[in-house]
Amino acid sequence: MTTTGVVANLVLMALLSYLAWLTPVLSARSVRFGVRVPDDRIEDPLVRRETARFRTAVLLAGVVIALAGVGLILTAGIALLPVAVLAMVIVWYLLYFRANRVITAAKRQQNWYEGVRQGVTADTSLRSDPPRFPWAWLLLPVLVVAATVVAGVIRYPDLPDTLPVHFSGGTADRFAPKSVGSAFQIVFIQAALTVILCVVGVLVFRGPADVDPARPAASVRAHRKFVTRLGKALIALATLFDAGLFAAAWATWDASPDAGFLLPLTLGPVAAGVAILVAIVAGRNRDREPDEHTGLSHRDDDGNWIGGVLYRNAADPSWFVARRFGVGWTVNVGNRTALITCLGLTAALVLLGIFLPYLLH
Repeated sequence: MTTTGVVANLVLMALLSYLAWLTPVLSARSVRFGVRVPDDRIEDPLVRRETARFRTAVLLAGVVIALAGVGLILTAGIALLPVAVLAMVIVWYLLYFRANRVITAAKRQQNWYEGVRQGVTADTSLRSDPPRFPWAWLLLPVLVVAATVVAGVIRYPDLPDTLPVHFSGGTADRFAPKSVGSAFQIVFIQAALTVILCVVGVLVFRGPADVDPARPAASVRAHRKFVTRLGKALIALATLFDAGLFAAAWATWDASPDAGFLLPLTLGPVAAGVAILVAIVAGRNRDREPDEHTGLSHRDDDGNWIGGVLYRNAADPSWFVARRFGVGWTVNVGNRTALITCLGLTAALVLLGIFLPYLLH
């Protein structure tokens, strides 16, 4: 069990360190650590210096926290695994915020936007002729869920009267009488995750593009390629999630109190799916047309962003806007209706997750 915990800790720390190291390229081309910069400052020496410092600090923090996590697991058990994960996430954002503040200060002091022609560009063809969603790829997660159902149906008659329904670090700590709910709860989770990730994939194809005013033709072409790859990556993530949950379902059906050996089989596919997704996101906005430059730069909208992460603009009726970091959308916290609605839905989902096992039981 200790070995399983150590391996899980090292895998998670490696994945988080990888994600954090890629932070500078997980944003739009003209955004650096949540700060909008003009086109001629994207490769500014200060930006490069802060990028190097951030990445060095992330790697050092990842090593230190990983070793500390191993120590915690060896002395207090695998239950403390989330402590190392939480610590890494906190350090990640603190380093991100520090770089954000340094670049923001330099931008103000040196008047980076002085004399810069700012503009907003849109491409209507993305609405009239959007990229096509890869519907055939949906067969992959559906087949994995179907295989899990078939395996469960075959094994159901021979299952014991009591089944483990919750594992802590690979050790069963909660049991329930044999029923369709207890035996197939993992299948329900598989189906829900598959639907959620695939719906997100469809929404990505319909979402607005962040067209670069400096290179509009190149950014539109890059956006089309990116959303196609991203849609496939999300379906692949759903497939790998389902494969990992298959291992979790198998642990339930085995009814063994110790299923730690299956933990890597559960986390491994998930880690691989996340790594693929991040690689796709990191590769966006890399397609440029030779010598294309309109002389325009993105509008300086830093005043609407808190810490380079949260969007707040009461004058904007939009509920969601494109995120500055990563991919997808973030809620406009300045829109009270949107904020209250999203908080309500989040609370409902959390409560559903808490009470679903009892409802199934």
